[in-house]
Parts: sequence; C-alpha cells; structure tokens
Amino acid sequence: MAEGTETGATLNTVDGDDAAFDDVETAMTGINMLLNNGFDEAFVLFDKYKDESPLMHAGYSFVFFMQALMSFEEEKLGEALKVLQETEKRCELGDGFVKSFKRKFSKKKKPANVISTEDRIQRQVIVADSLLYQAILVFTNQDMSSYIKGGWHLRRAWKIYDKIHTEITALKEKMSAHKIQELAASLPEHGNCVDGNHGFQDAVVSSTETVGATPVPAASTNSSSKSQPSAPKSGEVNGSIAPVSDLSEETLARLLGAVKFGYGTFQLCMSMVPPKILKLIEFLGFEGEREVGLACLDYTSRSQDMKAPLATLALLWYHTVLRPFFALDGANNYGGGTHEAEAIIREKQAAFPNSSLFLFFQGRIHRLRRESDKSYELYMKAYEEAKGQREIELMCLYEISWFNLIKLNWPTAMEGFQRLRKESKWSKCYYSYLIAVCYGSQGMIKDSHVMFQEVPGLLKRKNNQIEAFAARRAEKFKKEEPTQEHCRLLALELIFLWHALPMCNADDLKPFLNVCEMQTDHKQLHLKCLLEGAVYKELGEEDMAVQCLKEAIARHQGRKDDNHVAAFTLFELASIYMKSPQTKQLAKEHLQQIKDSYKDYDFENRLSVRVNNALKQLKRDS
Repeated sequence: MAEGTETGATLNTVDGDDAAFDDVETAMTGINMLLNNGFDEAFVLFDKYKDESPLMHAGYSFVFFMQALMSFEEEKLGEALKVLQETEKRCELGDGFVKSFKRKFSKKKKPANVISTEDRIQRQVIVADSLLYQAILVFTNQDMSSYIKGGWHLRRAWKIYDKIHTEITALKEKMSAHKIQELAASLPEHGNCVDGNHGFQDAVVSSTETVGATPVPAASTNSSSKSQPSAPKSGEVNGSIAPVSDLSEETLARLLGAVKFGYGTFQLCMSMVPPKILKLIEFLGFEGEREVGLACLDYTSRSQDMKAPLATLALLWYHTVLRPFFALDGANNYGGGTHEAEAIIREKQAAFPNSSLFLFFQGRIHRLRRESDKSYELYMKAYEEAKGQREIELMCLYEISWFNLIKLNWPTAMEGFQRLRKESKWSKCYYSYLIAVCYGSQGMIKDSHVMFQEVPGLLKRKNNQIEAFAARRAEKFKKEEPTQEHCRLLALELIFLWHALPMCNADDLKPFLNVCEMQTDHKQLHLKCLLEGAVYKELGEEDMAVQCLKEAIARHQGRKDDNHVAAFTLFELASIYMKSPQTKQLAKEHLQQIKDSYKDYDFENRLSVRVNNALKQLKRDS
C-alpha cells in the first residue's frame, strides 16, 4: 500500500472491478475463515491482498505464526520468523537513523509523506505484534541466548504497546470530554439547568470511559508524565502532521482492541514465566499482571478488530491449558477455568459452530472435568472437522493418542504415535521414545529395545527438555533390554509429568496402581513410590499417598540421578499438606526445599512455576 493511504479505506481494483477495499473487514473475514476450519482459504485471501495494506500483511504473517506454533516444526518456525520480520519491516515508520541523518543535511528537501493517525497507530501495533510473535517463537529454543534474543524483542514490543495503549486511552478520554462539552453547550441556559443535568453528564463520562479503562500496570510507570499525550495528537512522519479529525469513536475503539490483544498477551505471558527467566525479564525492565492481561484480552474479544477471534482463542488456551498445567488456581484445583471457558464457547458458538479449534477446547473442558469419554468424542469430532488442516489434525491426533495411552490401550496409542512420528516434523526423538514405551508395555521387548537404541541418536537439541529427557531415559537401554514392567512404569511417569493424573477419573486411576505393583526392580522403586503416591492422592486416599511419597524420598537418598523424582515428590507432599492448617508450615518448608536444594533437573521450569504459585497461595491464606 502506498504511503499516505488511510487504513480501512484503500481504493483498489479488486478482481477487475473498481471498489473500495475495506482491509479491516477483509482481515476479519480471513481470521474468521481460519477459525472456521478454513486455514487454506484464509491463507489464500491474505496472500492475495497482503500488499494492499499493513493489516492484510499482518494477517498473512499470523497464519504462518499459527502454523508454527501448533506444529513446533523447525522448518515452520524458521519460515514464520522470516515472514514476521518482513511484516515488521513493512510497517515500521520513518526511514531509520542513517536516512534521517542524510535527509537532514541534504540540500534537496523531499516533500514529507503524511499518513493518517489510524494508519500510524495500526502500523505501530502491527510492529509490536510482530516482535511479540517473534519472541514467542524464539523462546521455543529454550536456551539462554534465545531467552536474551526473545527478551530483547519483548522489550521493544512492550515499549510500543505501552506508548500506544496510553495514547489511545488519552484520545478516548479527550473525545469523551469533547462530547460532554458539546452536550453542555447545547443545554438551555436557565438557572441550574446545567447542574441539574450533572448526573446525565456523569453517565456520559462513565459510558465513554469504559472503553480503555484497563489500568496501565506498574511496569509502565517508567514513562515519565511528560510522555503522556496532553492532546489528541495525530500521526507524524518526517515532521508532517495529519489532522486528528479522521479518527472516529468507532475507529478508536477498534484500535484499542488491536493494541489490547498484544498488550494483554504480553501481560499474561510475563505473569507465568519460570523464576530463572523472570530474573531476566525484571532486568529488562518489565513485569506482567495476570488480571490486566485477562481484562485486555476480554476487551479485544468483544471488539471489531480482526484479532477479536484470536483473543477468544487466547482466553480458551489460558483457561483450559495454562491454568491447569501450571496449577495457577492452587496445587489442588485443576479445573478452575472450565466455567470461564465454557461461557466463552457458549457466547461465541454461533460464529464458530463447527470450528475444530472450538471442539478441541471443548474436549479440554471435559478432560479437566474427568469426563474422559466425552472428551475423546469431542477430540475425534475436532479431528474429523480439521481434515486437510495438517497442524490442527496433528494436534487432535496427539490428544487422541494420549487418551489411549491413559486408558493403557497400548497398540492403539502406539499406532497414533507412529502416525505422528511419520507425519509430524517435530521431535522424532520424543515420538520414538513413546513408541518404544508402547512396544515394551505390550510385551514386544525386541522391538522396544531396537527403538530405545535409536532414540539418543535422534536428539537434535540438548536444550529441549522433552527430547533431553527421552534421550536420557532411553540411554539406559542401549545395552540391556527393557522389561514389560519397566516400560509400563515409564508410560505412567509420562502421564504424571504431563500433569494428566488430575484429569483422570477413578476408573482410569485404579489400573495405574496395578502398573506400580508389577514393578520389582529395586533400582526403580523410588519412581514407583512417587507414581503410586500421586495416584493415591488423586483417588483421595491421602494417608496412603503420604506413606508412598515419603518412601520415594527415602529410596532416592544417595542417588545422583533422577533428581526430578525427588523434587516432584516434595511438591506432591506439599500439595497434600497445604490442605490442612496444621501442616501448612510443613508444606511451605517442602516448597522452599525444592527452590533451594534442587537445580538443573528434568522439567525444572514447569515445576518451579507451580512451586512459586503454591507459595503465593500459602502467603495469601496466611
């Protein structure tokens, strides 16, 4: 799109006919296609019009981002990063330092290009979004250099979000004040007539301030009061100013929805980072507030911006995946987000009646409620609706395969993981480990041994926690064959580590006790006792759980490996002790022991987030 053309009102020739090309409406159409099982159609639409406006190019790059995020395949991740960088470059304002310096001292003064306020703000939001998405993708590498690079992207994004959020909120307030002045001027000048309408004016103020009422968090106070806009300023490029009159109240509301998506996602993500990364985040000068993030995403989900459906997805992901996985509602409350998620789906159902993504999240809701059969039914339906949409198909197939693993349906689970290994380009190391476990669990020891021997050689990134864990576990079987009992114990370990036990009903849990009782190898008794204790805990038999967990700690004494077993055992004990006022102090001691005494163990990041949340809960309850 040529500079100076207003976003949302670009005139183009579309399919040979002269027509006003509304990029706001077209972008919303594309995103709705994406969520209504039309990934390919959405891509075609955004690809066709990506050069018509920054907004359409942003939609184009977002399709790549979504595909990368769902698949985690290196090729997709690299492709998405490249397209996001292109979007960022296209939307940046100004010419950069060097060109600006040359222009300042050039004898030939080129006329400045003027863009509208709407276009300027839209472009800045897109740049911030592109940086945020790049940071999320970079973080998937899970090494320190990636954290630093991703942190730098986040810092740049945060500064833009903070500035634009403040500016739009100020513009809304000034527009509201202007409306009140017009109302006051139109009132009859008789006696106390103006005072008599004071309540009406308050109502106008209240109604107009509801948009953009989300408070700016503490991190934004780094900006001095001088940076707060004293008047509704317009876009400024190369010294030229466009009039602010081109911004309607409706446009401001949409732009606020646009900025709140990234602003809210940022806040939410920052509120859940592991302590190690949190130190880096705080060093870079920002922090996150979960409630602010949720309020922002809720606002965007109800706005007319193209990211409204995406905000809905983000909220569903938070309530059904992040909340239970990181135990954000407390160590013993795993289904806290189901009511909120169900309300969101009910409200949006008409717009996305057969969306495979919505069906997927409905499956998550029933899984959290321990309604495994209903959950499986919805995952299967989501899989069928997703036909031809590879990333969503694989995501559903993964859940279906895990359902069969939890049900101890070894052949069916193995078949699913074999398909994932073949069709997905993500972590053949991890899928091969799962296949080896399933082979061994059904007594196919020779096949299991061969597969275990392959796993360490498939390790691509040592900093990938899942692959590193799988390779380390498989390494033990390079020389000796596994036993059926050991393989079943390893399957149960994965179910535990993936935090799936709290989502299992009694019929699912009881067979796990048989798996534990089968184990006779004294070298595995520490793991067996942890898993047995965790199962008893979910069955509500807490005395037996404590007994098993204490034995796990005792049997781990003196071992130099499997430190994750001891750390997770202490957390399970603490979560039981947190339930009683008499043992809360003991719970706190166990949680502090995990923080102080255990470092560099498997899945440390995910457990450390749960530990921090549990300590916060104890502090609130005290």
